[in-house]
Amino acid sequence: MAACSRASWPLFLLALLAPSCRAADSANTVEFNVQPGGMVHSFSQSMSDYTCTFTYAAQGGTNEQWQMSVGVSEDNQLFSCSVWR
Repeated sequence: MAACSRASWPLFLLALLAPSCRAADSANTVEFNVQPGGMVHSFSQSMSDYTCTFTYAAQGGTNEQWQMSVGVSEDNQLFSCSVWR
């Protein structure tokens, strides 16, 4: 078994720190209230240079909690928007 030399410690520390320096893809999920009554409503969420807007008209039921997730890739080239309940 080889012993660790002092010269290998900086490389080891760099290897441990490198993943934390990388910017990860960003995503944000928020809840919003879907209002019944048949009227048209919109909910928007922005991230970076992008905005996602969900427009709906809900008839019947009670005020439901829905969720919207907005994501942007690390290079700011890809955008995603998901809405679910």
